[in-house]
Amino acid sequence: MSDRRHQERLVVVPYRPGEVLRRRLFTWLAILVTAGVFLGLGYIYTQIETRSLRQENRQLRLQLETAHERAEKAANELIVLQRERAVDRVASSEASEMLADMQKQVRQMRQDITFYRDIMAPSDKAEGLQVKELGVKSVAGDRRYAYKLVLTQVNDNRRYIEGVVAVNLIGQLDGEQQVLPLRDLSGTEDLGMRFRFRYFQNLEGELTLPESFAPEKIQVVAQAKGKKTTKIERTFNWEAGA
Repeated sequence: MSDRRHQERLVVVPYRPGEVLRRRLFTWLAILVTAGVFLGLGYIYTQIETRSLRQENRQLRLQLETAHERAEKAANELIVLQRERAVDRVASSEASEMLADMQKQVRQMRQDITFYRDIMAPSDKAEGLQVKELGVKSVAGDRRYAYKLVLTQVNDNRRYIEGVVAVNLIGQLDGEQQVLPLRDLSGTEDLGMRFRFRYFQNLEGELTLPESFAPEKIQVVAQAKGKKTTKIERTFNWEAGA
């Protein structure tokens, strides 16, 4: 009985060579189909990604072009604004200069009107020779100044008035008060400046201050000749303009 159990069984299978071939073909076909599906899916995915990238690229290019246009527009607007501001500054500066000139002219005209009015119709009781004003301005050169002295004849302009005027500078020299005649500072030898006029006369010239001399005041003494001698004295503070 034991011999029967250990006996090998022989199974007889029909030999079909076409069946094996078909299985192999189906296997390769399944592999090819699967590979084709994956390749197709990969191609489709690649196309989708490519289209998406192209669309994003187009959008980025449009955004870049828009940004360039905005930047160029902003730059042009900035240039226009800068030019407008420059024009406004120039116009404002010119307007300010014109206004300052007009104001200066108006002041000068008012001064002239007052000047002539005082000569023809003085408000006070002053008559005859008057020392109207004295101006001093700095000129080129060390301690050089130009002066202008104005003499007037008030209330009596029917005849000429003539005479001489002396000018003295009062100040400090090496800590001591000094009085310097204008003739010593202007290089002239005349004792004074001569005048002759009916209404007014300007006496002008230049002077050079000595080193270490600090001017404080200017004394003007005018004396008219004639039947009625007139002597006028007036002192001005030293105020030299530029």
